Amino acid sequence: MALLYYDREEKLRRDSGCGSHAAFIAPAKWPRTKEGKNGMDPIKRLLSAKMEHCAITLYQVAAQSADDLHDHEEFYQISIPLGGSPHMQCNREVRRVAGGERLVLSPGYQHRHFAGDETALMMLVFVQESFLRKVMSDRLEKEAGSIEFAPWGNGATDRFRLLAEKSVMQTMKNPLNVLERQELEWELASLLLSLQEGTHAIPARGDLAAVDHPAIRRAIELIHDESSADLTLDRLVEVSGISKYHLIRLFREQTGQTPGRFLAEQRIKKARSLLEGTSLDITFIAYESGFGSLRTFERAFKNAFGASPSEYRRQRGKR
Repeated sequence: MALLYYDREEKLRRDSGCGSHAAFIAPAKWPRTKEGKNGMDPIKRLLSAKMEHCAITLYQVAAQSADDLHDHEEFYQISIPLGGSPHMQCNREVRRVAGGERLVLSPGYQHRHFAGDETALMMLVFVQESFLRKVMSDRLEKEAGSIEFAPWGNGATDRFRLLAEKSVMQTMKNPLNVLERQELEWELASLLLSLQEGTHAIPARGDLAAVDHPAIRRAIELIHDESSADLTLDRLVEVSGISKYHLIRLFREQTGQTPGRFLAEQRIKKARSLLEGTSLDITFIAYESGFGSLRTFERAFKNAFGASPSEYRRQRGKR
């Protein structure tokens, strides 16, 4: 991994103790920006860590400034706000992105970052498209197609930030060996696939055409219909008509997940839908969605979305 420093390079070199292990070079190609006040560039890349398939950049936009509208043809980009109140544009849509939220850009998506009355600080994480497909193919144990993510995301954003910070800090302390770099890249790609909704996600009820094995289709239908019930592996085996071994193996092959994990995601999705679309009591929603206790529901929901059910509802104006 090469560390790229753009401000106070010598000080950072000394503080990090990297010595000659890190390569201090200029970025090859970045979006062009207009000059700010006094001819100063309003865009600063304070620090960047570059690996073979991924890169992490600390990105600063001066107050009342923006970078140019641009895209990346071969990379996914995750933009995570760290300071200020940035607005972000994806294609023709502009939103304010607050702490705990993120913008995930698929290759070819036009985007830019705006700062308001104060300087905006962001972390940008880049993942090579071909590498992400390789990770997804490994999950499915078959060739994965193209992947397109839902651009706006929230919940568990800190997991991206902490993993990115860990990658940078580990590299600053000691150069990583090849195995360590590969593990970090694999972890970043896996986290993106697990936390961000997109075309790679488990097939929904209206998209069962993506599952071509009739036994797995029956199992998925049952999970959709009875996600609030105490489903067991024996019940899934009974409906699917295949053994436990083949059910688990084929389910993972067809969907990328185990039946248990798929069921957990359906319960969380149902709970989120009820929180957003109704004013039902949160305890009622917990049991209605299939959780055995309010505490279990709150823990699972916060792990998935980075906020408790009550906080999530409050953020969306529901009481």
